[in-house]
Amino acid sequence: MIRVRSSAKKLPELCKLNSDECWVWVPFEVDKNYDGYRIDRFLAQRLTAYSRQKVQKILSESRVVKGGQPVKASARVRSGDKIQIAYPRRPEAPLAADASIPVLFEDENLLIVDKPAGVLSHPTDKIVNNTVLAILRHARPDLPKLHLLHRLDRETSGVLALAKNASTARAWTTSMEKHEVKKEYIAIVRGVLIPPEGVIDLPIGRQPGEIKVRQWIHVPGAVVAVTRYEVLTSGRSQGTVPQLSFSVVRAFPETGRLHQIRVHFAALGHPLLGDPLYTGQGEIYLKMIAGQATAINRASLGFLRVALHAAALTFPHPLHPKKFRVGAPLPEDMDRFISAKLSPCRSE
Repeated sequence: MIRVRSSAKKLPELCKLNSDECWVWVPFEVDKNYDGYRIDRFLAQRLTAYSRQKVQKILSESRVVKGGQPVKASARVRSGDKIQIAYPRRPEAPLAADASIPVLFEDENLLIVDKPAGVLSHPTDKIVNNTVLAILRHARPDLPKLHLLHRLDRETSGVLALAKNASTARAWTTSMEKHEVKKEYIAIVRGVLIPPEGVIDLPIGRQPGEIKVRQWIHVPGAVVAVTRYEVLTSGRSQGTVPQLSFSVVRAFPETGRLHQIRVHFAALGHPLLGDPLYTGQGEIYLKMIAGQATAINRASLGFLRVALHAAALTFPHPLHPKKFRVGAPLPEDMDRFISAKLSPCRSE
């Protein structure tokens, strides 16, 4: 049985155990919904492809670390705990020599970038190189200790903040807890959204069923989730779904639930274009994870990725008494889609 050394001084992102196997450490943070859970139960909720039995196995192999030490299955987690899990690294193409990510703002404490769609925020067991952290470490070897301050889903583009040191990361967390960090998103949703502005106040939690990552409203254990929105424009698109009506909305999540914007608009009957998980009952998502989805399946969703862009962050600087707003331009794929609308569309 292979055991991963787990002292606080020996937790590299890539840890070579012997000549044949190399491991990658994947970080998880415990949010308040899991406060007090046994760690095996927490991991069974977060690791969507792992059964409780498989979780017990990785715990017994010392592949789960908290505070620099391996933990037992019976250990309890608390909100804000940092958990690391070691996965065998899989073959992956190396980064291009010129790989980089656009920087929107930088000072001695913060780095705020424009994450492209299709790039993960952090490493997983399958992908290490094509991640924001890996690309930045490649392009900026002067910044080896970056801390992600929040995350964006793989298909979401836009503003992503990182700290250059632990004190800035702690200050940012405090600002988040005080609801001083404000996020703005641009989304393209199916149909004409009426009324043109409003507040979606629907509690969100994990939906029971075979799709472990799918969230929904009013399920057992759901917690408060609030999103304000305003419609910017509506129209009909060209492309693979003829005369598909859509609305472009600016969304302001007042809480930070998993998939909150996607769930809230889907619950109104207006799922985001390109969203396989929350269009219908997730039938196309199931095909995708089974390797059975076709190009036609994905094209039928009206957009080739989830049409969501993190447009701006407004925040008090963690170490200075000044408020900032950092924005990212609309990505080319969403801009092209919106510009190609054929005519204004006010009702179905």
